[in-house]
Amino acid sequence: MADPIEIEAPDDTGSPTFRRYEYQVHIAVQAVLEMLAGGTVQHVTCEHIEDIVVARSGDPRCVAGSLFWDFQQIKTRDSVEPWSLRDVISKGPLRSLWRTHTAVQGSGLVLVYQLTAGIEGHLDPADAPVTALSRGEGAANANCRKRVAAHLGVPQDAAVDDFLGLVRVRTLARREDVEARNTRVLADLAGPELPVGTVDALYTELLRRTREATQGRPPARWTELLAIDSPPPAVLGKRITMAVIADVRQRLTRPDHVLLEDVSEALHGPETALVRKLRQGAASRDVIEDAKMLRAQADHYRLREQALGTWPDNLAVETDLDQRLLLLARRVGRSHKEHPQPADAIFDGLQEALQGNPGAYDRHPLYAQDDVLLMGRACAVSDECRFNWGDVRDAS
Repeated sequence: MADPIEIEAPDDTGSPTFRRYEYQVHIAVQAVLEMLAGGTVQHVTCEHIEDIVVARSGDPRCVAGSLFWDFQQIKTRDSVEPWSLRDVISKGPLRSLWRTHTAVQGSGLVLVYQLTAGIEGHLDPADAPVTALSRGEGAANANCRKRVAAHLGVPQDAAVDDFLGLVRVRTLARREDVEARNTRVLADLAGPELPVGTVDALYTELLRRTREATQGRPPARWTELLAIDSPPPAVLGKRITMAVIADVRQRLTRPDHVLLEDVSEALHGPETALVRKLRQGAASRDVIEDAKMLRAQADHYRLREQALGTWPDNLAVETDLDQRLLLLARRVGRSHKEHPQPADAIFDGLQEALQGNPGAYDRHPLYAQDDVLLMGRACAVSDECRFNWGDVRDAS
């Protein structure tokens, strides 16, 4: 039977555009999560002036009672390569931020603000101009200053220097990771009392409300919830305040137990494959910290042995150990597949197995048959994407 699905579409940009739009919604929810945690975020405005505008209180640069405004332009791309200054320029966030900067400067309003280019992925650490730009030091880097001015079509003068001093580049979780990271933060806020299904439902509701704000669709009583007098039509329906999400916060049983710095780090800090996989398996904060520490210890030991010349040159020796650790980890993982927090159970089971018989795995030995170092090496193998720590959704 003939099917039009077989016809090559003349314009097939709809799905990628929708995925980028959804990614922006997930990034906006991150600021909402900080608000839920009792942080400095006062409200989040979607698709007005910039993709996202986050207003914070308590910034030392502001006079008492005034807000610090973060205008965010969000950019995605399919490539997993690190971003250079050329990549950032080609995606166009700086043009949009320049327009915002010009509009704010010409508005007559006295605002303390920042201009953020949020990029999916990570920066190229070897690219000095983009590193300088990310820190608000673009004006001090001659190459960055020249290229940005040329891109904007403006002279290299004080106006460009002022603009570059306000610009920051923030790296963001990739599309395939952002929902898992956000959901894990929400689970931390909720505590172990709320089941995984309820946490997922709450996150879905936060997404829905943020999506509606992005579309400018006000709920009932939105004018009152905005907490401002006579909001302009352009903003009506686009701002999320604590009042809008008060019912969600009531479902979280222990928001006061979460350190705000931890929430911010969990949302915005760099995340390795190891940490990402642990989060997907609902690992507790203690297990995540232990895994990172053990992995660092094993790496330090390996580098020290290499420096001393005692590490074997035969790669087959290390490969043998890694394969044995991999088989063990996968076997332990299968046995805890249905656990409500599979990552914690797998982590404990792996430790127990290595403590009981380290010589069966470290036969040569490479890591002195030390179960702590072997556990660290197992974490490194996981970080290399060779096994995971379960999936909490499978358990639920």
